[in-house]
Amino acid sequence: MSLRVGIVALGAANRRSIEIALTRAGARACFVDDARTLAACDALVLPGVAHFGYVSGELDRTGLRGALIAATSGGVPLLAICVGFQLLFERSDEAPDARGLGIFAGRVRRLRTPRIPHMGWNLVEPSTSRIDAGYAYFANSYAPDADVPDAIATSTDGNDRFTCAAERDRVLGVQFHPERSGAYGARILRRFVRAATAAYVG
Repeated sequence: MSLRVGIVALGAANRRSIEIALTRAGARACFVDDARTLAACDALVLPGVAHFGYVSGELDRTGLRGALIAATSGGVPLLAICVGFQLLFERSDEAPDARGLGIFAGRVRRLRTPRIPHMGWNLVEPSTSRIDAGYAYFANSYAPDADVPDAIATSTDGNDRFTCAAERDRVLGVQFHPERSGAYGARILRRFVRAATAAYVG
């Protein structure tokens, strides 16, 4: 039986494309919007083409904030994408009064890139073998600083270098969109599904 991956449904605009990409990577994807369904999943994806404050508020409204923290604390693999990645941190300049999940230490800041939003293909530069180098598709106006403790890759636009991937235990976050990043993104998703399957079987 294939891995059951729950896509957290909080109003993010890219969830259907993520479902298709995860299915291609070998997972059995479904959407989750309540704590009970989330708890039944083998792995989770927190997507985001949305506002940090909105998604933070939805986590509280639906009761999914505590469920997500409990799941990841219990070893359930999580992949967070774009604003989902930013929500792994404590705070964001996009919504200073909103809370992140606090899985990673640090604050998300507004980019100092030549154009805002930063959109298009850019190089992912790893600092570890846990992620490959390659070109990925970005669409963001905010990102963590390059030196956050859990960073595993950075990207640079103009003179602004920022973290584009971070990882701790079984939680992986990426600022870019693997579901829109062609063969490179497909490799990221396949690696996540393989690692989550190994964790589930183990």
